[in-house]
Amino acid sequence: MKLEAVKRLFATDDEVVVAGRQLKVEEAAATFFRHIQQQAAASGLPERLDRAVVTVPANSRGKARYRTKLCAGLAGIEVAALINEPTAAAMAHARKIGQNQRILVFDWGGGTLDVTVLEAYRGVFIEQSSKGIQRLGGIDIDERFAAALLPRIAGSGSWEPRELNSFRIDLELAKIQLSSQDVAVLPLPRGGTMEVTRGLFEETVMPLIERTREPVEICLRESPGRIDHLVMVGGSSMMPVIQRFVAGIVGSEPSADVSPMTAIAEGAAIADAILQGIITDLDFHVGTEHALGTVVHNDGSVDGMFSVLIGRNTKYPARATDSYTPANDFQEEVNIRVIEGDPEKPITHEDNVILKNWTVTLPEKRPVKDATFDITYDYDVDGILHVTARDNRTGLVFMDEELSFGAAQDRAQLPAIRRVVDQLMAGATAAQGAAATAAALSHASQAAVKKARDKVLPFVSDADRARLEPLIAALEAASPGEEDECRMALERELRVHAYLL
Repeated sequence: MKLEAVKRLFATDDEVVVAGRQLKVEEAAATFFRHIQQQAAASGLPERLDRAVVTVPANSRGKARYRTKLCAGLAGIEVAALINEPTAAAMAHARKIGQNQRILVFDWGGGTLDVTVLEAYRGVFIEQSSKGIQRLGGIDIDERFAAALLPRIAGSGSWEPRELNSFRIDLELAKIQLSSQDVAVLPLPRGGTMEVTRGLFEETVMPLIERTREPVEICLRESPGRIDHLVMVGGSSMMPVIQRFVAGIVGSEPSADVSPMTAIAEGAAIADAILQGIITDLDFHVGTEHALGTVVHNDGSVDGMFSVLIGRNTKYPARATDSYTPANDFQEEVNIRVIEGDPEKPITHEDNVILKNWTVTLPEKRPVKDATFDITYDYDVDGILHVTARDNRTGLVFMDEELSFGAAQDRAQLPAIRRVVDQLMAGATAAQGAAATAAALSHASQAAVKKARDKVLPFVSDADRARLEPLIAALEAASPGEEDECRMALERELRVHAYLL
């Protein structure tokens, strides 16, 4: 299965399918980090890639930020800092931005949209306002365009999955061509072609483009003033229609000297140089895109109310404390829920997400008037939240927690996840190295090898792997006279793991 925009999944509990297996998002994303590490080594990098500045969408919630850092760590990469992607894009433009300038970064890639207003003051980039859409990008544009074209193509309803996939790839290429020409020729899976025009494309995707208006206008409203530079990055921002659309709202033309496809990576490199002290005339500060707080029940509210501790657009790191009381006299426990989102909307609104829910025991059972306690939120430079609760009467800290999410909730799972990541990547490497040899095997033998590498090795113990790997290697190297015997030996061992197949 092709994984697209996996970082969109960080804020969800969705799972993905890789090599026929259901994987947690952490497992799938960690394979990407490990692949980057391997590609860096293959490119001749003299030292192992074990430390990096990692960029994230500005609208990433605490859950997504934590998981991003976790996945890099699973792949053996220490995260020096998590940098918001619009800030990184602006930093790539730093040498061309003068003092006391205001920049609006419109970052629209394959999966997400981020809009951020920053101020460049004496070489320091400070986020003033940020808003985005978690699930809107090139994937959605391609889906909308495909949905408009498929009914016009005779016989498309009977296409096989591989034909439909081929069509979608060619359609994406045609979309890219329409950014520089008025007409593109789209090949069809069963022969023939179809002409598509820029006009049809722009008309089809305009409803999605119109959705980008709100975050731009919110940022301009929250941080009023002239925009000196409009920086547009990400593949989707290269469409002429979106450049005209955003320029019309902002009142400024996009900067022509920024590479939409590499600006964020360039900015991350600059950020790392700042952290290492190599660059001393630039700096950066990032802030919260969502408000953070806890859920309280005042006046008998059923769903609860959003009690804000750290507001939107607060600069990292941030710390805030507020006082609370139990709902009833002589209460033994309280439920502390961390909520992230928009306090002006109902607790149950989709923009509001409960990040964590703790039930904690109070130090003593007392009347409400004597049972007040403080909750403190510490939001560090990576946008990861630490929560403490302190009893006001005794000064006792009765809760001290760091948020953890997904597979990280049970630390015991981490070694298992790392093993899966390592084996998936090792399996891919071994499969590439053995491709030429395996091609000479019969179809049955190739299927046995693939089944062993993709569906069994990543998910079994070290001892089981030690029994399987020699059998796989023997089959891959078998002569025609030995092949059947070697395949049967491998298949006998695989039957022990039939639950995985």
